[in-house]
Amino acid sequence: MVKKTVHRRKSQGAHGTKKATKTSIAAAEAERWTCAFDGGATSDADSSLALVRSGINGHRLRIIDVHTGTQRSEHAGAAKICSVAWGRQPGAADKGSAHVLVAMGLQSGNVQLYSPARNAVVKTLEGAHVDAVVAVEFRGDALFSLDSNGVVVQWDVASGTAQREMKTGLSGACALLVAADAQRVAVASHRIELWDVSRAVRLHSWPGHTAPVHTLLWAADEAALVSAADTDRHVHVWDATPDAEARPRAVLTTDSPVSSVDVAASGSVLAVGEDGVLYAWHQIAVAQRSTDSTASGARRNAIGYTADGVVRVVSTATPTQSLPILRARFSRVGSGEDSVLIVRGGAVKPLFETLSLAGPDGQFERELVLNREPQGNLLLTSSRQTDAEQQLAAQLQVYSEKGASVTDPVAEGVRASQRAGDDDADESARAAQGVPTLADRIKQLSVGADTTDPANGAALAAGLRLTAGTLVRVLVQSLHTADPEMLETVLSNASRPNIVRDTVLGLPTAYVLPFLQQLFERFHATPARATQLLPWIRCTLALHAAYLTSIPSLVPQLAGFYQGIEARLETHGRLLRLSGRLELANTQIRARCLYEKDHERQARAAMSLPMKPAAVYREADDSDDAGPADTEPPTPVWQAEESTDDEGGSGHDDDQWKEGSGDEEMGSSDSDSDSENESDSASDSGSDSGSESDDSDISGLE
Repeated sequence: MVKKTVHRRKSQGAHGTKKATKTSIAAAEAERWTCAFDGGATSDADSSLALVRSGINGHRLRIIDVHTGTQRSEHAGAAKICSVAWGRQPGAADKGSAHVLVAMGLQSGNVQLYSPARNAVVKTLEGAHVDAVVAVEFRGDALFSLDSNGVVVQWDVASGTAQREMKTGLSGACALLVAADAQRVAVASHRIELWDVSRAVRLHSWPGHTAPVHTLLWAADEAALVSAADTDRHVHVWDATPDAEARPRAVLTTDSPVSSVDVAASGSVLAVGEDGVLYAWHQIAVAQRSTDSTASGARRNAIGYTADGVVRVVSTATPTQSLPILRARFSRVGSGEDSVLIVRGGAVKPLFETLSLAGPDGQFERELVLNREPQGNLLLTSSRQTDAEQQLAAQLQVYSEKGASVTDPVAEGVRASQRAGDDDADESARAAQGVPTLADRIKQLSVGADTTDPANGAALAAGLRLTAGTLVRVLVQSLHTADPEMLETVLSNASRPNIVRDTVLGLPTAYVLPFLQQLFERFHATPARATQLLPWIRCTLALHAAYLTSIPSLVPQLAGFYQGIEARLETHGRLLRLSGRLELANTQIRARCLYEKDHERQARAAMSLPMKPAAVYREADDSDDAGPADTEPPTPVWQAEESTDDEGGSGHDDDQWKEGSGDEEMGSSDSDSDSENESDSASDSGSDSGSESDDSDISGLE
């Protein structure tokens, strides 16, 4: 079990300081408690406590009797309960238990009204809140609720409708306080604001604390406010009069962060620290304060006022062990503010005790140390149990393995191998021949072998292939001798489901609970090993469920495992939201990469295509020598290359081409162009001479 160490200064002695320890389980329970006493709802005194606990499928609301410590009723719901408050059904004249209601503010934004007498939810108020309802409070027939976005809603309990809605704009609100006349409400997050309900106007504002406020209480007939915040060692008293100042009237100091606060009608203040110590101030939250000191003459240091009285509870078995006080409240009966109701023990079965803080002079005792027995078995009888509980405990049959035998094949194989080893073993011969001991033989099977040594590689591989019967003997030996290396070798087979099942099935029942405790310690120390440890935990709880349910002290021994699972589940929602954001970012990155790759591909394809001319223009030979007949439009290239001259000089052109080709077939491009030009001129002259000869022939015929 993980220990948390808190340094506390000794009041006497020469050693100076001493370490006082308390388990982290008790500290975690004190931090997570969502509870409310029924003072004023059922009677003038506190008779019941509404306590919210985490369950497997959701939160559970338990109604516990303050006088006997027994559970009266329980409500299990799937929704998360953020706040609770006691009240009465509308129109109920008396304060009987039949008319009592418990309002539950849910994470979903709804408010449920639970009747302990009927053990059922009688009404659900919904539609007004969107965020989680962090605070609820009854005032007469009305119910006030506050969500985390700073919206205050006044409900009509009889009709189940919202009468008034006021938006304070206070983000992260976590505390609500309603005046007796229901005309003023105080809302707090890090700072504190006082509002007029009918006009929806803010009357005053205080700077508050550096952390979220978890407690707001009236003092001095609603002329002062008392506040406490998370991780804050100071309790502030504020002036709530119309001409109030923005600074606190008094600052009360403690040795550890304050977990709960209560105020008496006379102005006395109680505060319980996370170290389990109760601090008390006598009549400090009064309506008027003198310039030098408070009404009680409390001592003031450089930071604030120290406590007038301190109450500690220590164990009778170990005087150095501190038993933490979880809650404290001024009793509404008896001698008034001098009588205090304290809650200690645990949330599974809290212990209630009433004590007096006043000394002979009427002031609080400076230091009060109570010697109490530590809370042990939660299910067996004790001196505080009633007659009915004692009779029920007497009827319980204690589980016994006497006369029972295991007939499963794995256990039979283990016993057979043990009998065979006993028959072949001769201790005297082994001592004479120097036969290796059991520890040496286990090391040869790679149990506890050094994995970094290459020489042990083959032995380690052989160890991973150990049978279930061998692993059972190794597991029993490791638990019996508290050998962590041997146990780690057994746990390394978590990837073999059949071997895990057969090994756990053959484990003797006397070693089941020690094995679970070893698994829980490793699970708390290294949560990253969950994939290796959870198969063993699952099989052990499933295969030995009958034996585990017969153990009376099972609940406190499994409390650490339950809290570890709850802590992992609390971060599951945040991890899912983070995973969604990362997936959205990855999607955008992938889409951007695909777009850029497609754009580059299109650019490369466009550059690889051949360039084709849209039009080709040829320059004329000589525009000055050309006659009027030569002003024809230029012939296209493709038509010029394929066309032939039908005039008389065509034959002469062919001759010129033949001569040019006969002279030099492999001429250069320049000679070809020159010959082509000469051929063109020759053909033109030939055409002219041919036309003249034709004209002379025609004239001779005439």
